[in-house]
Amino acid sequence: MTDLQPPTAPELEDSLAECFTAEPSVARARELHASYRRLMREQFLQALGAAAEGLDLDLSPLSHRIEGISPNQRLSPAAYVALTMLTEALRSGDVTRVGDRLQAIWIMPESELRDSAFRIQPVLTEAWETPFIDSVRNDPIEGLSEDARIVRPLLAHDPGPEISACEAALGLLEEIDPELSDEFREYVSRVKLFAGRGYLGFSSPAAFGAIFMRLSDTDPVAHFLEHLVHELSHLHLNVLMAHDPLLRNPAATGSAPLRPDQRPLYQILHATFVLGRNLRVTRRVVERHPELGYERALREFEEKFLEGFRTLQEQAEFTEPGRRLFQSLDALRDGAPALR
Repeated sequence: MTDLQPPTAPELEDSLAECFTAEPSVARARELHASYRRLMREQFLQALGAAAEGLDLDLSPLSHRIEGISPNQRLSPAAYVALTMLTEALRSGDVTRVGDRLQAIWIMPESELRDSAFRIQPVLTEAWETPFIDSVRNDPIEGLSEDARIVRPLLAHDPGPEISACEAALGLLEEIDPELSDEFREYVSRVKLFAGRGYLGFSSPAAFGAIFMRLSDTDPVAHFLEHLVHELSHLHLNVLMAHDPLLRNPAATGSAPLRPDQRPLYQILHATFVLGRNLRVTRRVVERHPELGYERALREFEEKFLEGFRTLQEQAEFTEPGRRLFQSLDALRDGAPALR
């Protein structure tokens, strides 16, 4: 699961046109990520300007701080959560809530804002997670009951075996798909482990750079490999959609590969892109390590990917960057060799 609502896309720069492909590249990811941080900084300054005007306050110290963010410098998920919470407070019109969010930004240490060091750790071990996890727990999700939206801390549970399994999954990804592994390192600074029900994993532009993963009851390495690739792919597509909407008819509905009901095409695009990335990785695992027994998963990914691909082929009205992205998925549909 991921938050699929992309921010409003600006006019696409010519230099980013070649980035609209399903083929991973750390150089393209780095360029997109820098542009995404530039957009985030602009949105943060706009939010602070709206708060200053609405509350008749001098927020120039905060604005100067945000102006100091370099697009070439990685940020902590804390920075994105701070922007999201302030934006939501402004939309609510609640003056007290806006003040609380401004105070949280004011006292946030610079080290927390810029802490992009990668780590795998239990959920709710950093201050920025609390408001984000509260929003995940409380925001209604169509088709998912409140009882199935449970995210709990690990408390006394020893996360050591799960951390080792996650590291093993990332090591396998680096071996079989170094390009996608490099993309992971460019975008992701946190993997957060939780207990619960419903969610197997989730990510969001609201906490960009973080992936949240539920503990697995089955093969933990296979679980982490599938869902880390899944959420990484959502993050990458959200970055693309921050620069171009990809679809001219995103609200039109069609048959979805991961849901029994009709879904909006932008959600089907997300699902198909994610399935394509999982198909790419699983195909490579089967070719390189047949002893791991991923054949069944490969067949399932192929079937679901083709379902989503056909829906988009028949119904989607793509923008030009969207068309290029969709065409790049053709190699996966045609079963192109995964190993070169």
